[in-house]
Amino acid sequence: MFARVHTLETTPEQHDQGLRMVTEEILPWLRDSTGFRGLIRLASRDTGEVLVVTLWATAETRRDSAEAAKQISELTAAGVGATRLGIADYEVTLFDVQP
Repeated sequence: MFARVHTLETTPEQHDQGLRMVTEEILPWLRDSTGFRGLIRLASRDTGEVLVVTLWATAETRRDSAEAAKQISELTAAGVGATRLGIADYEVTLFDVQP
């Protein structure tokens, strides 16, 4: 499995707007994307930092989504007024979730 991590800086208001945008607009699009396996959104209201992690079946499907991911990240940041700090790609080397 492979991951892409988007790092954003937000205000509390931008945080709530961004969460709505992710759940209502971005997540439905991602679910229709080939190789998409999941999304995790981590946020610190204290620092304003938000991490959005998308999970992909293969390096190829992650790579194929790269241009769309960059555009969506830019549009999301601009739409809520957040600052996009970066995008990075990773291989998932451990993933353990308890029910």
